[in-house]
Amino acid sequence: MKQLELIKQMGRSVINWFFIPVTILLPLIAGAQDKKGLSREQYQVIEDAFKNSGKDHTRIFFQTIDYKSWVHLLYGTYYREKRGIALCSFDNTKLEGAIDQLIYHVKNIRVKEINKNKLGKRFVFIDDLTEYPYLSITEPIIIGEYSFILFKHLNSESLSVQKKNGKGDWIFECAIPLYVVFVD
Repeated sequence: MKQLELIKQMGRSVINWFFIPVTILLPLIAGAQDKKGLSREQYQVIEDAFKNSGKDHTRIFFQTIDYKSWVHLLYGTYYREKRGIALCSFDNTKLEGAIDQLIYHVKNIRVKEINKNKLGKRFVFIDDLTEYPYLSITEPIIIGEYSFILFKHLNSESLSVQKKNGKGDWIFECAIPLYVVFVD
C-alpha cells in the first residue's frame, strides 16, 4: 500500500515538474511567434494604404524589409522644419510627437513574411528580386492614431503616414519623400 502511494506521489511530482514549466513557457513562446508575423492591425494599415491607388494589382515583395537608416533623415535640418517635414504639417502636435517617437520603434523592426491570405486579392507577391517593378515595405509602425510605412521602389523611397479615423480606417495623412532618382 505504501509503495502504491509512493508511486502516485512520484507520478504527481513528474507531472508537476513537466507541466508547470510548460505552462509558464507557453505564453512566452506564443508571444515570440506573434513577433515573427504582422498583427491584424498592421495588415489593415497595408490594405488601407492602397485603397485609393486606382490600380487593380500591386506587386509587392513577399516579406517586409528592415531597412532602418532612412529614419535619421527625419531628425536633421535638411528635411525637418518648425512647421513640419516635407508634406507633413505639424499643425497637429500629435503627429510631431509620433514622428519624434518613430526612431525608437524603427530600431525594433524586423524582416517578416507577409501572409498573402491576410491581404486582399489585389496584391501580387514577388519573391524574385529581378522581377521589376515591385514595391518593398517595412512593417507598419503604429504610434497612437498614426501609422508609418516606408515604401521602397527601385528609384525612390517615401514614408507614408496614415491617421486612424473614428471608423477604424487608416486614412492617408501625408507623405515624406526621402529620395527620388530621375531616369531618362
